[in-house]
Amino acid sequence: MTTLGSNSCRTSVLLLLCLLAAPVGATAGEDGGYPGNQLQWGVGARAVAMGSAFTAIAEGATGFAWNPAGISQGREDRLESAWRTKSFDRQAGYVAYVHPFGREEAAMGLSWVYAGESNVYERSLDGTRGDKLSNFTNAAAFTFARRFTRVLSVGLNLRYVQQDIANVDAYTVGFDIGAHFRFVRDWQLGSMTIPMSKVRMGIAVQQLNQKYPWTTGEYWVKQGETGSSFDEKFPLIIRAGVAANVWKDRALVSVDGEFSDELDERIHAGVEVIPVTKFALRAGLDHDQPTLGAGWSLPIEQALLLNLDYAFATQRDAIDPEHVFSLGLRF
Repeated sequence: MTTLGSNSCRTSVLLLLCLLAAPVGATAGEDGGYPGNQLQWGVGARAVAMGSAFTAIAEGATGFAWNPAGISQGREDRLESAWRTKSFDRQAGYVAYVHPFGREEAAMGLSWVYAGESNVYERSLDGTRGDKLSNFTNAAAFTFARRFTRVLSVGLNLRYVQQDIANVDAYTVGFDIGAHFRFVRDWQLGSMTIPMSKVRMGIAVQQLNQKYPWTTGEYWVKQGETGSSFDEKFPLIIRAGVAANVWKDRALVSVDGEFSDELDERIHAGVEVIPVTKFALRAGLDHDQPTLGAGWSLPIEQALLLNLDYAFATQRDAIDPEHVFSLGLRF
């Protein structure tokens, strides 16, 4: 193990901590300097392929990530998992499970999401490599949703998040709340029929009451220095979307708006087409980046269905595009 001077260690680690905890105004127009950004990578290949326009859909095991109210739509148990290798030695993955309560028209879900970077090391001022630095985030969530009327469902995520950077840990507990509207009949406007029975709408408020309480004394005492304590607040995110079935229910079109008290507004749009039974083609626009994908459902037994989804997501600033696969079961 390479031993570095305390000043060199302090320089390298302080720089890394500053990048993760950048002041609010320092990254205007970007998402990189805010707490929780590691978890905003898009859960579920189906949602990613549709440009992350998923607030009004929010079906299945990954609905918790977009709108917790959406999981009340299902009548089957669903289990889904994925592992995603990203640029700059980043990895991300999740496991999610949803169980419906049919008579109550409700559902509960459990999920775990991971994001982290590997191969991050201390560096001295002359470039000598030192100890490896940890940098990862874990988030565990419990989700509950219930349909209160034929139109309205409401859901809640209770989330525990841990971030570790250079062996300094911070923990936070927060929640998301969402509402989902699914109309059951068409509207008549004079002689015109508005096909509202094909329309879904959703809204979600995310990262409520979340902040990292950082205390760096334990790390700096080892370097012969004193640490400090500070709170790092998560930006509040509001997502609102609308989706509609068209083309005799063989296509699904969705549009989302994403708003925040700290981040830039974003628009997401996506479409899913089912040209043949159990096969779907998808495309979307994630803010200003195009996405593509496909999905395939394979019956294994009478009550068991395997889902394989794929997404191709382009990135900004000449960063390599990402290939996302997710595997799910319905039973």
